[in-house]
Amino acid sequence: MNRSLDPAVTRDVPVNRRDFVLFLCIGLFMVSLVLAAITAVKIQSFAFGPLIVLVPAGSIAFGLTYLATDVISEVWGRSYALMTVYAGLVVRFVMFALIGYALAGEDLFPFIGIAESWTPERDAAFESVLGASMRINLAGVIAFALSALIDVFIFHHLKTREAGKNRLWLRNNISTMVSQIANSVVFVSVALGGTMAWAAVGSIVLGQILVKVSVAALDTPAVYMLRNIATGRKLFDFRG
Repeated sequence: MNRSLDPAVTRDVPVNRRDFVLFLCIGLFMVSLVLAAITAVKIQSFAFGPLIVLVPAGSIAFGLTYLATDVISEVWGRSYALMTVYAGLVVRFVMFALIGYALAGEDLFPFIGIAESWTPERDAAFESVLGASMRINLAGVIAFALSALIDVFIFHHLKTREAGKNRLWLRNNISTMVSQIANSVVFVSVALGGTMAWAAVGSIVLGQILVKVSVAALDTPAVYMLRNIATGRKLFDFRG
C-alpha cells in the first residue's frame, strides 16, 4: 500500500494551543540564538547602580533561549529540550557557513562576482561586522553547547528531586543562572580574549553574568504563563 495516499498519513491534523506554545518556544529559541550571535559584535555599557560594566548587545537575546528551553523542559520533558538544543547547534553551524559564504563567496567561486553598486566602503563595513561575528559565532557554538546542556540537566535534576513541590521558579532560576555563568566565562574568553585588555574582558564577563541573571529572574513569570497556556491552567496560576 502506498502510504502517501493513506488518509491517516495525509490528513490535516488540528493544532492545539499546546502545539502552538511548542512552536513558539522553538521559534523564539532559534531566532534569539541567531540574533545573539550577530548582535554580540556591538558592546554596550550597562549601569548597575555605581557599577558600570560592558555587555555584548546579544546578551539579552541569548538569555531568551533559556526561557524557551525551560518551558520545553517543563511541559514536554528533557528529550524535547535536548532535541531543541541539538537543532540549535546545527543552525549555528549553518549560520557559520552562510556568513562565510557572504564574506568570501566571490573568492571561492569563479562564477560569482561583486556588483558595481557594492562599494569598497560598504564591503569594509560589511566585513567589520560579519567578519567579527565569525569568531563570535564559533565561540558561541562552544559556549552554547556547554551551557545549554548544563541548563537542561540541572533543570531536570531539580525537577526530579523536587517532584510535587511548588518550585518551578527555583529550577528555572538555578538552572539558567548556573548555565549563564558558564556560558559567559567560556564565550567571552574565546570570542574576545586577545582582542582587548583582560580588564575589559573581565568587565564583559561580569556584565554578561549580571544581565543574563537579571533576564533569568525577570523571565520567570513568562515561563509560568507559557507553561499554563500549554497545559490548560489559568494564565496567572503560579503554582507547581
